[in-house]
Amino acid sequence: MKKISDFAVDNPVLVNLIMIGIIAIGALWALPQMPRELMPNMSLNWAFVVVPYPGVSPEEIEQYITIPLEDEIEGVDRIESLTSTSSEGLSQVSAKFETMSDDDFDKRFQDLESTVNSMRDLPEDAEDPILIDFGTEEFIPMVSVVVSGDIPEPEMKSLAEDLRDIIEDIEGISQAAIYGVRDREIWVEVNSSRLEFYNLSLGHIVTALASQNVSIPGGQIDIDREEYLLRTIGQFESIDQIRNVVISSTPDGGIVRLSDVAQATDTFERRRTTSRFNGDVSMTISLSKKPKGNTIALIEEVRKTVDDFRRSLPEGVSLSVTGDTGILIDEVLTALSNNAYFGLVLVIILLTIVMGWRNSLFAAIGIPVSFLATFIFLWLSGESLNGNSLFGLVLVLGVIVDDAIIVIENSYRYMQLGYSPHQAAKIGTAEVVGPVFSATLTTIAAFLPLMFVPGIIGKFMRIVPIVVSLALAASLFEAFVILPSHIAEWSPKKLLRVRKRYNRRIRKFRLRYVRILKFSLKHRYAAISSVVVMFLLAGTFMFIVTGVELFREDEMDVMQVWVTMPPGTRIEATDEVIKKIERLAWKLPEGEVESVIGNAGVMQTDKEWVSRSYVGQLMINLKNKKDRQFTGPELREMMERIIAPEVAGIEDITVVTISTGPPVGAPIEFKVKGKYFDRLEELAMELQDSLAAVPGVYGIFDDYQPGKRELQVDVDIERSAMLGLDVRTVAAAVGTAFEGAVATVYRDGDEEVDVMVKFDEESRGKVDDIENMKILNRLGSLVTFKDVARLSTKQGLADIHRFNGERAITISAELDKSESTIDAAVAKVAQAFQSVSLKYPGYRIDFGGEFKEFETAFDNITMLFMVGMILIYAILGAQFKSFAQPLIIMFTIPFAFIGAALGLFVTGNPFSITTMYGIVALAGIVVNDSLVLISFVNRRRELGARRLRAIMKGGLIRLRPIVLTSITTIFGLLPMTLGFGGKSLVWSPLANTIVWGLTVATGMTLFIIPALYLIVSDISRYLGLSRFKSDITEKSLLRKPS
Repeated sequence: MKKISDFAVDNPVLVNLIMIGIIAIGALWALPQMPRELMPNMSLNWAFVVVPYPGVSPEEIEQYITIPLEDEIEGVDRIESLTSTSSEGLSQVSAKFETMSDDDFDKRFQDLESTVNSMRDLPEDAEDPILIDFGTEEFIPMVSVVVSGDIPEPEMKSLAEDLRDIIEDIEGISQAAIYGVRDREIWVEVNSSRLEFYNLSLGHIVTALASQNVSIPGGQIDIDREEYLLRTIGQFESIDQIRNVVISSTPDGGIVRLSDVAQATDTFERRRTTSRFNGDVSMTISLSKKPKGNTIALIEEVRKTVDDFRRSLPEGVSLSVTGDTGILIDEVLTALSNNAYFGLVLVIILLTIVMGWRNSLFAAIGIPVSFLATFIFLWLSGESLNGNSLFGLVLVLGVIVDDAIIVIENSYRYMQLGYSPHQAAKIGTAEVVGPVFSATLTTIAAFLPLMFVPGIIGKFMRIVPIVVSLALAASLFEAFVILPSHIAEWSPKKLLRVRKRYNRRIRKFRLRYVRILKFSLKHRYAAISSVVVMFLLAGTFMFIVTGVELFREDEMDVMQVWVTMPPGTRIEATDEVIKKIERLAWKLPEGEVESVIGNAGVMQTDKEWVSRSYVGQLMINLKNKKDRQFTGPELREMMERIIAPEVAGIEDITVVTISTGPPVGAPIEFKVKGKYFDRLEELAMELQDSLAAVPGVYGIFDDYQPGKRELQVDVDIERSAMLGLDVRTVAAAVGTAFEGAVATVYRDGDEEVDVMVKFDEESRGKVDDIENMKILNRLGSLVTFKDVARLSTKQGLADIHRFNGERAITISAELDKSESTIDAAVAKVAQAFQSVSLKYPGYRIDFGGEFKEFETAFDNITMLFMVGMILIYAILGAQFKSFAQPLIIMFTIPFAFIGAALGLFVTGNPFSITTMYGIVALAGIVVNDSLVLISFVNRRRELGARRLRAIMKGGLIRLRPIVLTSITTIFGLLPMTLGFGGKSLVWSPLANTIVWGLTVATGMTLFIIPALYLIVSDISRYLGLSRFKSDITEKSLLRKPS
């Protein structure tokens, strides 16, 4: 190790060139090219299989599509859970895979795709399965562009599609999806009475349209010396041609044209959703980026494109950019950067006061060098600069200079003894290489196992331990290679006099320390016992008194309102309600609302995407929180009060605020599972009543909804067979009449337009028309519907949810975390289920959402924490060649735990995943001071010093470096703790944990670790195991001075 410091001091030019190279590459190349993101890009290990089957009831979807899909998919390797939803005309199956790398997930996704595409038992008339890999890019769209105004729908659609095509050409954009747009269709609406008059069926109409809209090749013909291709052309070239299609002839020689029995209209597909922006009809272009795309740069390019396109807009049309995640990314990165800047300033000021400006410069140089070296590694590995990675750097801001402080302090100690700067730099660095290297390794050993935390939380936080480890490794290189050269070259002799004057000023502080240390050593057994008691009390407080939660998330500038009308409500009626709530949203205090987007027919909650006529939602975009008078929760409560007296006839309405963080589900979420929905519903209602009694719980929602009333067609199989029909033919005829069937495709230029045949609106509204409907049998004869089938009425289901092959109802709720905690709410539900479980034999409850993620993450982090402790013990054992001394050093970890508990009590923060990360970080940080202290004590004893004198001398020598390294770490995190540069509810609790834990641990390290060292020495002496020849008692050192 001595060769490292010798090389650094003897080659100052090379060393400085290395430093300049790191700074230049990092600052001018790596950092500018790193994408800026809100959170790390990651696959969530979720895959969705969607199968549309229009016009089919949820029960049939479950029977014919969902269950067969589940049976096939469960054979794919490493699937953790299967969740499915069978709704009207749609089957959705979600497969959540076990924790694995992105490459492994890609392989499993391909296996899933092959399995689904090879299925042969799905209904023939169901559409092809659609597979979706759900990642963070899909979870939060990058930005949206809204086209709105008072113009005809075809013109708005054309404008939206033109703009989409331009935006898709921007490099880095992966998808630009338009919402609120309808496909063009030709509706052939047949009057049932006219059809009966001419003794025709819908089958005749469909067949006639299909047979007269053809282009059929007829081969090749040779005429003279030329070859000609032969083709029969009969394609429709206008809507009038469709109207004039001949359907049949009459007995008197006349013909029946389409216009005699139907109206053909050039229109759009049936409206299933509506969309408005600030009250105007709108279409939304939602943009997602490619994984390596730079969000902020891409959004800037999108805004320029929108500005250019805006110049050619017709009057009455407006373009608006909404949901700009770049603003939030900029806020998060700016806040973290400001905290890093303020922390750096505080650290430099502190070092300047204590060590002088030149020494503080020596130490501070390590910060940009380490940071920029880390950026280089991140850039080479394809990582982005996001809130998590930047926080990792803020976290180690004060720790990075610890190595430098120890090297500087020891080198200057030798200068005080008369050595030249070159000699002092070599000897001083070489002397501390071992303990400093071990101290850095222990910190890395505590952090690095957190890379392997499984699940969404693990992927979300994975970059933090990577960044910390890289920065610490870089700081080690700087302290051993770059710093000694600077000390040797730039340390003038006069600094020693400043140093001596400074030592005189702290003489009183050192004398007080000696008195307290003597007291601690004299009462060492009582001191250690008191620490053990405090540790047990801290643990009790942390897990019982504070409560737990997954994340304390930062709120986004968005509120959502979810609306559910009575089942069967037509979309027009739902849309009227949404319009009314849009107007009510503008009654919030002036200056708080930026824009309001209203949708009917669709509702996207934090758990599912619901598409049906009787649901709707509002997205209320708020002004930036810096420009608002009220917080998100306050505005949510106001909105609830405004809506309450105005919402008669609404089945359910929920107002929620949106927060950042990984997608882990609702704060409170659980499933009740069993065979029968009626019993599941009863159980779910009882548990919801218990949940509603918990303070802070709001927005209770369950996914069990009675659906529309159904007119069910019961076919007489024998009778229909006798008349030349089967169940499929009858069902197809009914579907054509009411849902419509595509008879052919009309080509208008490059556009392909479906020609849809169905009953007209008047005929679709009469039961008699169904019963008298004519169906074409296999012999070409007409059979009346009522001769082969009958109608019955039944209450249907809106959706059928399944979890791991069982029917289930999911109950979720939001939580105001300032009033209660997740574990309190979950305990209430668990207690309620226990009291009623005998009434529901065979029915079970399964907790999910944040609580499940917390339990899983807690167990995994605890296990990996123990792995880290084993690694730290192994590193210390190798360093000290002892089984007992690593345990002495690691005894500082309970000190940190005590401080963390005190910090939670003072700040009022609950115990969370970020708190756990803070404790893990502390475990690696706090051992460093005691490591260096014990190392110096051992060195003194090996030179012949008696144990008490060695302990006190080691404490005095290491007093200032221990205090200084701890204070620099605390000062580095203090802006984050207090929110000088912008407070983060996600990261501030972690910073708080470290600040409080390190403060308490530092004080106890200086007094309790020497006492424990002496106790172990007592035991070693008693057992005759001491390895120090000078191990004799010095009682005189513990006596009070006379």
